[in-house]
Amino acid sequence: MNLETDLSKRNKELIQVIGIKSENREYSKDEIKTFSNIIGDYIYSLSSKNGDMAKALDIYGDVLNIFIKNEK
Repeated sequence: MNLETDLSKRNKELIQVIGIKSENREYSKDEIKTFSNIIGDYIYSLSSKNGDMAKALDIYGDVLNIFIKNEK
């Protein structure tokens, strides 16, 4: 998977917000799995009481699903 060519502009911007930098190269399945974990950790670090976790899941759900599909 190449983050620069396989992700939409919006998804690239979203992952950059949480610290994942995209380069124009093929990423290994292990790297993609690491990115999935970073997104998951970010989502679960937010408060569920005030709805931040649910909002983040709505925002990052699509890109997280892309990574999960490509880590296998």
